Amino acid sequence: MNSIIKLDTRGRLVIPNEFRESLNLKEGDEVLISLDQSTDTLTISPIYGIRINLVKIELEFGDTPGCLAKIANKIAEMKIDLIMTESKSSQRGKQARWDIIADISNCSYSINEIKQILLQSGFVESVSINKISRDRLHC
Repeated sequence: MNSIIKLDTRGRLVIPNEFRESLNLKEGDEVLISLDQSTDTLTISPIYGIRINLVKIELEFGDTPGCLAKIANKIAEMKIDLIMTESKSSQRGKQARWDIIADISNCSYSINEIKQILLQSGFVESVSINKISRDRLHC
């Protein structure tokens, strides 16, 4: 599905009804808005359930077969709940990147401990973790 919609004078947009119905979105539901500045892409993703500790994790690692799966296993072991991910090779066969939006509510590690665990895994070359702000709705 695709649709072109206009922002109103206050910068708001309305998600078309057929999109809301397809995603089972109702008044009061939350969505995550992400901006990829490298491609000027805005992504809107539903967040189902209560999320209290959202973070953005950016990983760089060697682009070798199975490496992403090994990192994913390490993340699963820490009980980090992946909400949205995007992975891509920045240099085919050499360097890759994985951007993750995650809920760390069930993870017993601090953000610094998560960074250290990922770096010490031997698969991750660099990691950045930042909390995602929950803006209040303005009526």
